[in-house]
Amino acid sequence: MSDRKIIDSEELLRLIKSNTRKNKDEEGDLDYDIFVGFDDGTYEGIEVDSSYHILVRNEFLFISQVKEFLEIWDGGNLEKEGENATWFISDYFSDGNIYELEDVGRVFEEYIVKEDKFIVVESHYELFKTMIENPGKSIVVEWSR
Repeated sequence: MSDRKIIDSEELLRLIKSNTRKNKDEEGDLDYDIFVGFDDGTYEGIEVDSSYHILVRNEFLFISQVKEFLEIWDGGNLEKEGENATWFISDYFSDGNIYELEDVGRVFEEYIVKEDKFIVVESHYELFKTMIENPGKSIVVEWSR
């Protein structure tokens, strides 16, 4: 894990603000799928679509769900595994509380522990591997559509 980038919540908030659209007519630069980890291996998901909105999932993601996914898809075609991991996360974020992008500071205050550190990964498949290797650690996927 030492070669992975780790950022604190303040740096994550700055990144999100700098990559979010500035006007309603613009597209954001990067999207962020944030998974706040808990000691029991559960995760609370926050999706920041930097062009449209923030969605906070009403349901936890359990490490057992990630393990089930990897049991089915791990070890095959890496491109297909990555695509399926992205679809899995997309399905996970299909419902939740929606906030305006301008409310990102309030969302952070409400859902993210200020002292939390986040492991930064570049794909949803890497997210799953990182969850298994570091259960309960908070993770963010910084990605471009």
